Amino acid sequence: MSKIHLKVVSPERTLVDNEIEEVIVWTKTGQIAILPNHMPLVTEIEPGDIIIKTGKEDIIAVIYGGFIQVKEKSEVLILADGAEHLHELNEAEIKEAKERAEQAKKQSKGNKVIFAASEAELARITTQLRSITRHSGIRRRHGKDIKELKH
Repeated sequence: MSKIHLKVVSPERTLVDNEIEEVIVWTKTGQIAILPNHMPLVTEIEPGDIIIKTGKEDIIAVIYGGFIQVKEKSEVLILADGAEHLHELNEAEIKEAKERAEQAKKQSKGNKVIFAASEAELARITTQLRSITRHSGIRRRHGKDIKELKH
């Protein structure tokens, strides 16, 4: 079977650099699936989860926006504003961070920098929580359910 070479890069790290069968991402126009021999494409990615199908397992990651480029010869490059594997997220820590960001936003008292930073952090947290909720109950890479990995 044909494969896709997928590379997911964020400012912090290269999250994925592997041969896969399919990748599913959210774009400004909706969710798309990229399969081998997909037509060339460049589009903006919406914050949310991506599903990477390797043939053996599904890998779920969270992307905080960016761009996807589908090249000829089944090469796909995702330049992400930020990216994490779903199994790296800890729901309890995320909920605590949400409370801190909400408090900082309330206490910003006209400080536009603090207000904007709080808004950005809340958007990131919302994306994380939405992805955790969407994929709860799914067995992931390490053979554990999301709920088992959260604590």
